[in-house]
Formats: sequence, structure tokens, C-alpha cells
Amino acid sequence: MSSSVGVLSPFATLRDGAPRPGQGPREALGAPADAQLVALAHEAPADAIEAMYSAYKGRIYTFLLRFLADPEMADDVTQETFTKAYAALGSLTSGHRVLPWLYRIASNAAVDQIRKRKRFGWLRLGAVADTSDEPHMQDDHGRVPEREHIQAVLRGLPPENAVALLLHAVEGYSYVEIAEIQGCTMTAVRSRIARARASFKRGYDANIDEKSPGA
Repeated sequence: MSSSVGVLSPFATLRDGAPRPGQGPREALGAPADAQLVALAHEAPADAIEAMYSAYKGRIYTFLLRFLADPEMADDVTQETFTKAYAALGSLTSGHRVLPWLYRIASNAAVDQIRKRKRFGWLRLGAVADTSDEPHMQDDHGRVPEREHIQAVLRGLPPENAVALLLHAVEGYSYVEIAEIQGCTMTAVRSRIARARASFKRGYDANIDEKSPGA
């Protein structure tokens, strides 16, 4: 692969049918309408969180798995996400979109976990492969699998930047939506994604060059 590869191209490996940036996020098939969930949240919170968990648990877990690269931690943070969501159901209004709201809670919880551990808890992708949410990527003649390569580069990014890049490149959210999810300004989102792209490209290209014949 050429060292001039586009920054977003490698993320096709992680996307697994999710929309490309600009296409908008993919909603869960058969998920209840946001208005229904918000109304239910005020009338029957337990039923609302059960419906949210059923509709979106897989999406949230997979996002966290891509970010944390640790199935156990991803599962723990998924449970924490819905626990926190249940406690915050009263804050939902008719203007809320439920899935981005859950992504915001999940992102904050994941970043908090990373900071508590004072280091990224990334694992070799072999520990992630063959889970129910991540299809198996075959090793190409002994080369490091593409997903593992991406994870190795991502671990060097500041967590907020990595989240912003994943939300845009893999989940398909716009800058405006990411600003809402991350609770920051559009300027901050632009800066985070620009920095993440630049850092990712440097790390990705350097790793490719190291593995190229004659390097």
C-alpha cells in the first residue's frame, strides 16, 4: 500500500457496512422512534431503558470495542453507559436523538476509564477477533492484520481526538453531530479531527514503510 494512502481509507476495514462520512449514521434496524423512546422515558423509565438497551447495545458495544480494543472493558463501559443513561432519562427532551445521546455517555465513560488507568488499554487485535460484534479478519501471509495495524496507530492519539475520528470516519456522524456528542464547539471538533488525521497518517504511513521490503 502506498504511503500516500488517504487518511480515511484504512477505516473501511473497521466500518463493516456502516455509512461513509457524509452519508449520516446508520440507525439500528427496527429501533423505536426517538419520540417514542423520549415519551416512554418520562412515562416508564424502566421500559424505556430496556428498549434502548435492546435496540442500541450492539452499536454502543462495537463502538467501544473499536475505541478501547479490550472486550472486557468495552463490556463494562457498555453496562456503565446504560446505567448512566437510566439515571439521566429525565433530562431527555423531544429534541433529543437517542443514539447520539448514548454515544455521548459512552464516549465520556470510555475516556474516563482511560484516564483512570493513565494509559490506553489497547490489546493486540487477536484478543478482539472472532467476537460476536467483530468479524474475523484473516492474516495475509503473516502480515499484521489491517485492524491490528489501525488499533496500534490509534492508541497514540489523545482519546478525545480518537473518539472524534472514529465517530466521523466509522460511524458516519457529521461535525455538527460530533460537537453535540462530545459536548464541545465545532471549532474543537475540526481541530480534533484535523489533528487526529495528521497524527494517524504519520503513524500509519511510518508503520507501512517499516514493513515494506527493503525498509
